[in-house]
Amino acid sequence: MMCGMIQSRSHERGALQSVMRKRLIDRVAAIAMIAAVAVVVVSGSMFWGPAVCAAQAKADMIDVSELRPGMKGHGMTVFRGVEPESFDVEVIGLIRRGGQLGDMILVRVSGAAVEAAGGVAEGMSGSPVYVGGKLVGAIAYVFPGSDHFVAGVTPIAEMIKILDYPDGFGARSLGVFEAPTGARAATSVVVSGLSGRALGRLSEALEQYGVTVRPAASLGSGSAALAWAGTTGLGATAGSSEPAAGDCPAGGIEPGSSIALQLAQGDVEITAFGTVTYVEGDRFLAFGHPVLGNGTTDLAASSALVHGIIKSDSTPFKVLSSTGSVGAFTQDRLSGVAGRLGRQAVTIPVSVTVVDTETGRERTISALVAQDESLVADIFGSSALAAFDGTLDRVGKGTATVELRVELAGRQPYERLDTFWSNSDVAGASLSDAFDTVGLIANNAAERADIERITLKAQVGAERRTAMIEKARVLQKTARPGDRVEVEVTLRVFRGPRVTRVLSLAVPDDIGSGTVSLMVRGGSVSVEDELDGWAKPVEELLYMDVDDMLTELGSRPLGNDIVLELEPYLLGEPEIDMDLPVGSELHRDGVSGRDSDDKAKGKDKETEPNAADSQADTEELFSRPVSVRVPTDWVVQGVKWLTVEIETETEPEIEKLYEADA
Repeated sequence: MMCGMIQSRSHERGALQSVMRKRLIDRVAAIAMIAAVAVVVVSGSMFWGPAVCAAQAKADMIDVSELRPGMKGHGMTVFRGVEPESFDVEVIGLIRRGGQLGDMILVRVSGAAVEAAGGVAEGMSGSPVYVGGKLVGAIAYVFPGSDHFVAGVTPIAEMIKILDYPDGFGARSLGVFEAPTGARAATSVVVSGLSGRALGRLSEALEQYGVTVRPAASLGSGSAALAWAGTTGLGATAGSSEPAAGDCPAGGIEPGSSIALQLAQGDVEITAFGTVTYVEGDRFLAFGHPVLGNGTTDLAASSALVHGIIKSDSTPFKVLSSTGSVGAFTQDRLSGVAGRLGRQAVTIPVSVTVVDTETGRERTISALVAQDESLVADIFGSSALAAFDGTLDRVGKGTATVELRVELAGRQPYERLDTFWSNSDVAGASLSDAFDTVGLIANNAAERADIERITLKAQVGAERRTAMIEKARVLQKTARPGDRVEVEVTLRVFRGPRVTRVLSLAVPDDIGSGTVSLMVRGGSVSVEDELDGWAKPVEELLYMDVDDMLTELGSRPLGNDIVLELEPYLLGEPEIDMDLPVGSELHRDGVSGRDSDDKAKGKDKETEPNAADSQADTEELFSRPVSVRVPTDWVVQGVKWLTVEIETETEPEIEKLYEADA
């Protein structure tokens, strides 16, 4: 979630992050294997419609039971460019893992290209392995820090089952990856367009999936990236320095082709790279292990170009770039991912524009983000943070006006214009509410709400535009139910004049009598639970109908508001002598504690209100905030408490009763 990178205006932010994480993620334990996925990417393009290879004939497959140590075969992967090349494989043995993961085949790889690369490289996940011309499975695991020429292979029999699962195009994630105890599929995802704390924030969010985030190297994109393939000088291979011509042109896929799973495309790219294992008609398998493990999914699939391989003491890795969409990933399972060629994944256009009023600098970040309910808020939040930091070129104090617009399918857009001030991190303070709102919409538990577009625009300046509530006073000390109470509030503007505003609040008709409390506060002020009786808890917000939730969020005070609230309790309930005169037909009012004469006479004790009735009456009276707000030109800070005495029509009668009893 936005976590440490985004400051929270409310004490509920931490609760929001905790509840949403618990609801979405119950992740995996670790073992000493990592998935062989690329760690460096070259920023890619976003066009649709590259060529797709002709339908592959169904491959012959070999069962694990037929394999023996010492059997030899070959694998296919791309070492440079787009054309798959062969490397040698020898079966070492079999690891019985049990559970849902099935068995894993251990192999040793060799050959000139692999030797030049330094062993099995990240980015080779999914590389098909053949013995006797039959498909064995996909290279999927390596052992970092050990022999780079030994790898784990996921059997094809486990992977092919994924093709039988029904597709759910346009549907968001249906589940959360829960690997068996002791198993982990740690995947590297490479990111371009984010750096510093924005990259760190995204890394923290993706760690829950067992995913490692690495920054990308930017060497070109799309067709322009092809020119880099032979000029980068990254890792010599046995093949040609230029992309080889073949039956499957750049952008198409076949077993051994590089492929990209894209969580975001555009100014921000978030991509996991692997290799295609199997193609049958318009369906394909890749990776040999889960990426996010979300089950039924809908994520963009792109072809990819390998610029070279960099050796590493830990694990060698490919340097890649995406080159054009080929389809959509539809399944993300324990034994691999599956997709459809020619399909287009549903994405959410995100645009964040930040203007620095101090320097005149302006920056816009635009991206297409996966419509995945567990990720959209994190990707949006990281992108927005990058836009702020890139524009301001600093982390520090400032005042920001932020306009958020979230377009929803079949609903009116949610719009909010708010003002924020921070003495230490204006970007974090300004993005907290927007991040929470997107997360609540995407993860609503009552109903599905499809986000169609997210737009955020911000004006940020270094100047401090704040005002403190210096004084507040009630212009009348007593009032009756239904009256209006006027409160004069004096603001002291930061390094400016004193300004006075008068707020008028209507007293509820059925409040009863007694001393009531008024709170005057700035809209930017966080108040504790006991003082903020009308703020919905996170769990309740998540389970509200979407329209009601958006109404609740939109009705909350803005940072530049002065807020006057009538608190939902009485400070001083009058004490009442319960030994009333014989024959008295009065009974206690559930709100004020006063006795009232407007009830039916002659009620017996069984029908009189009890304590539970009184509590219910109180809750009903204060089921919604009794408040009023006045906007200002500053972010308003400070809290003041006031009291006012509420008198009712029944008080004279009660006084007479007491006099008569005396």
